[in-house]
Amino acid sequence: MVHGLRPEYQDRVNFVVLDYDLDEDFELATRLKAARHPAYAIVAPDSAEVAEVKFGPLTESSLREVLDGIVADFGG
Repeated sequence: MVHGLRPEYQDRVNFVVLDYDLDEDFELATRLKAARHPAYAIVAPDSAEVAEVKFGPLTESSLREVLDGIVADFGG
């Protein structure tokens, strides 16, 4: 789902996909409090702070709403 929206938002939102089978990716996911799959962690620009975390599969409209909120809150 997120991969399909990437082309539309990639100029305004950074996408990072983590592979839970890789130790370093799993450690980052744990630090972001997104160590379940699927999870979406929204990190504020120029910050290490997690602004929001969403868990579970999201519909395209729900994911679009999250992405539009990120753009509205943080610019882009």
